[in-house]
Amino acid sequence: MNDTALNMVRQSVMEHAMTDDERKLEHLRITRDKVLPEMDFLFRIFGKPCFPRGELVAVTGKAKSGKTLFASMLMVGSLSPSPSPMGEGSYSVPYLQRAREEPLRVLWYDTEQSEQSTQDILKNRILRMVASLPSLTGGVGGGSSFDVFNVRSLHYEERLRLFEAAVRRYRPDLVLLDGVRDLLADINDGVKAQEIVERLMKLAQEAGCCLVCVLHQNKGAEDRNLRGWIGTEIMNKAFEVYACEKVKPENIFVVEQTHTRKYDLDELLFFRMDEATELPVACGAPVRYVAMPAIQQYAPQSQPGERLPHMNRDYLTFDENNRPHPKTEELFYEALKAGPLYYSDLQTKVMCLLNCSTLMWNNMFREMRDHGVIVRVINAKGKAVWQLPSAQTSADASTVSEFDLFDQIAADQGVSPSS
Repeated sequence: MNDTALNMVRQSVMEHAMTDDERKLEHLRITRDKVLPEMDFLFRIFGKPCFPRGELVAVTGKAKSGKTLFASMLMVGSLSPSPSPMGEGSYSVPYLQRAREEPLRVLWYDTEQSEQSTQDILKNRILRMVASLPSLTGGVGGGSSFDVFNVRSLHYEERLRLFEAAVRRYRPDLVLLDGVRDLLADINDGVKAQEIVERLMKLAQEAGCCLVCVLHQNKGAEDRNLRGWIGTEIMNKAFEVYACEKVKPENIFVVEQTHTRKYDLDELLFFRMDEATELPVACGAPVRYVAMPAIQQYAPQSQPGERLPHMNRDYLTFDENNRPHPKTEELFYEALKAGPLYYSDLQTKVMCLLNCSTLMWNNMFREMRDHGVIVRVINAKGKAVWQLPSAQTSADASTVSEFDLFDQIAADQGVSPSS
């Protein structure tokens, strides 16, 4: 008996001696030599693979932040083999490309909106966008690739049961579950949330589809966590998470990939609703995502989706019109809490903390100086440094001239134009 036959006999004897659990564990064992199928991604955005088969993907955001709008754009992208045009005013998702030539079959399962709203989006947004795609002119009929269901009127248990039946019956490539919260009675029921997420993961794997779960973020303005226990479970299990936001007063929608297990998207998606057509079109970044007008003047013709320098939200507050304002005192405290700094070093540290322009730095510096939040003193080397005020330094602080704002050497040395 040769070695190969002997090994086969030995393996057969070992397997026969195993319990059912031990055989299952051996089947689930991962080794470096185990032959596994490669991950199959449905799309590429900015050239990066995304939305894999057999996995959960989360699309989240506040109420009316563009979650369903983004989902509808994915539906359109499922039929378009080419990236959407890069220019201002192009329909669909900028830089979205189907990974394979064959059109994708899509299941949209709407639990939130009325039947009339679902039909309106399908008829007057999705299919109109499909009709505008040059690659489909005279080609595939968009409606035949979509299975759309509205189940808002059903009980939550029936919604889940019929959803599983629909995925198994229609075998879609892309599933849009809008929204997953409506599959259970209590959003904070941890046991039920875990059960549902496990069923969704198993369903995606068995059906070989990418299952996109649409759900809300928490209501707080600065809280971007997914709502409820179901949100926590999906965040932990999702392959990717995309956050949607509507930025006012420009009314520009922003989509950002906030989490991924593999491929990071370095750019953001920006789009707005065209007033004439009432369809989404690509656009440039809103003001909030650009550090200051001083930066805008160097990139006034930014391409849709281009990642422009944007300010650190940890040091921003937003007014009733959603316009950003720096938390100036917090910035200067953070920069100076470790000790005094020369003017140039203080400028560098504050601008790095906020990621802002020189123009904004000058305005903030002038404000903090004039209000006594920071004071200038002469150190042991006879050089001017800036620090947080104390009882002693406040009385001895030097008067700073406007000249100091623009001549860093003069500011560091404590000189003025008259000296």
